[in-house]
Amino acid sequence: MKIGVIGAGNMGKKHIRVLSDIDEVSKILVADIDTKEEKKLKKRFNTEFYSDYKKMILAEKPIAVNICVPTFLHFKIAKWCMEHGVNVFVEKPIASKVSEAKKLINLAKKHKVLLMVGHIERFNPAVRKVKELIDKGEIGKIIAITARRLGGFPPQIVDVNIAVDLAIHDIDICNMLMGDTPKSVIVNSQRNHVINRADSVEFFLKYKRASAYIQANWISPVKIRMLNITGTEGYLEMNYVTQKIELYKSQYQKFKNNIGNFSDFILRFSNPDKVVISVDEKEPLREELDYFIHSVKNKKRIDSKYALDALVIASHAE
Repeated sequence: MKIGVIGAGNMGKKHIRVLSDIDEVSKILVADIDTKEEKKLKKRFNTEFYSDYKKMILAEKPIAVNICVPTFLHFKIAKWCMEHGVNVFVEKPIASKVSEAKKLINLAKKHKVLLMVGHIERFNPAVRKVKELIDKGEIGKIIAITARRLGGFPPQIVDVNIAVDLAIHDIDICNMLMGDTPKSVIVNSQRNHVINRADSVEFFLKYKRASAYIQANWISPVKIRMLNITGTEGYLEMNYVTQKIELYKSQYQKFKNNIGNFSDFILRFSNPDKVVISVDEKEPLREELDYFIHSVKNKKRIDSKYALDALVIASHAE
């Protein structure tokens, strides 16, 4: 397969590196108005470089493109590519506006091409394991989810706020784990160090039978990527970065009919069974692009409504 990468910035380079290691990819085409990386990329990955993505597509006719450009360009570029019969992978968020996101999904159907949005945490092995544990009933029914995604300001993010850049990851994961979208959304966003965009946000999402609290900012001096889930029969902690999962099983079922006095209650419930869950450590981006390439190869349908749902919720911060 010939695969194009539009945008050779920080994320685009990661896509090029991963694609170069996928067997089905025979040639990587790169398009960027800035040609300063042309020689380095061609030497390392044997890429073909273009300064205009339209010329690249018309000349090379790639089967798919990965769009890794600033968010305000997502709609324009993805629209043109799909109208020319090219399958599209676009980094999150799907678009700047909900209206644009809806149009892109409809365009994919109209032109019978695939549209996949890069919500990378869906392909984090730890997240997949957590979903598996929940589906097996290991922590009972979910009562509450807490997600924290904190860290310093990323200078490469120039056109979106904290909700669309960071919080949207956890919004999407909460929807995925709950198998639903929230019935109500409460949001608090602030502008602290960035004048024209929110750099700190908290979401409270109320689902049918559970709730989720999401905190994200570009302010904290330490990088945190944590997910905590409380269920009726246990509690779970997951680190997105280290892919470490700790599961605490409740003692309630063992002692619910014989709790005794308050001292007995404290002793029994303060010593839960702790299990450290291991996962096969894999790079989420590699897993994600593997899925996209295989979907293109096998003409497997991709429903990108999850990306629209996440953007709708994140847009409350505006």
